[in-house]
Amino acid sequence: MAQVHPPRSHAIRSRVRSFSRAGGRLTDSQVQAMAEHGEHYVIQVPRADAIRTVAADFRLDPQEVFGHVGQVRPVVVEVGSGGGEALLAHAAANPGTDHLAVEVWETSIAKIVRDAAKAGLDNVRVVPADASQLLATALPVGCASEVWVFFPDPWRKPRHRKRRLVTAHFADSVARVLRGGGVWRLATDWADYAWQMRDVLEDVSALPEGLEADMTEPYFRYDGAGRLSELGADTWEQDSLGNGPDPGSPSGTVGGWSPRFEGRVLTRFEQRGIEAGRTIRDLTAVRTETTWKPERSEAMLVALDRRAGTRREARSGRSLA
Repeated sequence: MAQVHPPRSHAIRSRVRSFSRAGGRLTDSQVQAMAEHGEHYVIQVPRADAIRTVAADFRLDPQEVFGHVGQVRPVVVEVGSGGGEALLAHAAANPGTDHLAVEVWETSIAKIVRDAAKAGLDNVRVVPADASQLLATALPVGCASEVWVFFPDPWRKPRHRKRRLVTAHFADSVARVLRGGGVWRLATDWADYAWQMRDVLEDVSALPEGLEADMTEPYFRYDGAGRLSELGADTWEQDSLGNGPDPGSPSGTVGGWSPRFEGRVLTRFEQRGIEAGRTIRDLTAVRTETTWKPERSEAMLVALDRRAGTRREARSGRSLA
């Protein structure tokens, strides 16, 4: 089912996106699936001013989408579902849990629709939108039981790191939609991104100095800090950003990895990483009971940005010494 975009929706916005182009040519079976089932599975998202953007006033309530108004059912939100292998397998095994696939690629959206319809799954919907915007504004606060970010684009070149999805600001959006006790699951096969993910989780699971009066505890609990510190040590490559040795976090902690999430089936992305000899690293953070409030989040992010700036200055000073 074709998406309706505002005028000039093809324009490239100045915002930093965590994904590249979102097109692709559909197969005949995907075209047929979208024509027959797209209206049921794909959620129409009002756009701001470009493809995959989200209008500021758009609201998406999972209870309404899945027809369970008044019922509190578990909701899994997967960011970057790809072809939906993990999400669809989990949906089939957990019919009492609703699943939102947030995906931008046309071919991937069509594949999810085709395979969900073929399996007769009614606990799956696809949201074709920029996840960073969707989680920040459209989804209700505390609506999700889990958020998955599996094998996001690593943007391998150092100059492209600003495009990476997992940052303190995105973590705040995840905290916004997760209910107390909810779980944020991540996985990557790119070592340099794993370090970044680990650092972000450490940062958002500790209160920055000066916020103790505003928050009794942070939004996340990161029980994985320091775990499995030797993971990948037997396969690391000298000077490799994809499979290098763990440099340790800014806090001095080495390691922070979770056991592989049993609910994640082996996807083609994970298989490629394994075949390339890279280490697969899982990370898990648990949402605390602290109520998400915009003003608290803004103060926390300002403090974290200030801390990051101090770290950059310290690193720069060491490099000049």
